[in-house]
Amino acid sequence: FVLVGHKCDLVAERAVSAEEARHLATNLGMAFVETSARSNFNVELAFQTLAGSIQQALGQGILAPHQGCDGIRLIPNQSRRQPPAGRESQERCQC
Repeated sequence: FVLVGHKCDLVAERAVSAEEARHLATNLGMAFVETSARSNFNVELAFQTLAGSIQQALGQGILAPHQGCDGIRLIPNQSRRQPPAGRESQERCQC
């Protein structure tokens, strides 16, 4: 997971400081990237960070390709997050 702060170019309208967001991301064990689509600041970095995290998790066995699905699913016994309410099974594709 990657926490992405967007519209960082709108400083006067900021609701959460970069420091607070970075602290939250650290506590949740994820990366943090601030972006601005207007100026194209860190947009590519956000995608590269996410792709790199997925690649690393696949290499460590934290994520595994799901047979019969072109996506990726969490391995149930290693997931830190609980499935959303109403989700009966982790066997659904997370495509």
